[in-house]
Amino acid sequence: MPYVYRCRQCRAASPPTTRQEAEAHRAEHRATEHGGLVPAGEQIVRVPGSTRDPDSRYVSTAAIAGGLALLALASAIARALGR
Repeated sequence: MPYVYRCRQCRAASPPTTRQEAEAHRAEHRATEHGGLVPAGEQIVRVPGSTRDPDSRYVSTAAIAGGLALLALASAIARALGR
């Protein structure tokens, strides 16, 4: 999942990379441009649209398979009862 380090104060951004590399860019930027201080508004953000968001909600495959199994069972019972 790509992440980008952004410094609002400098209007600088790192290239899309891993979270650990973005944190390394942050540490290097703080040391070279801000004397080790934390600039206001800096952030590490996930590149939107790059991959599925792990925090987003989704329907699991097991839930879909269970629902289909219930429908198949209901269909078989209805056929057995002649309806």
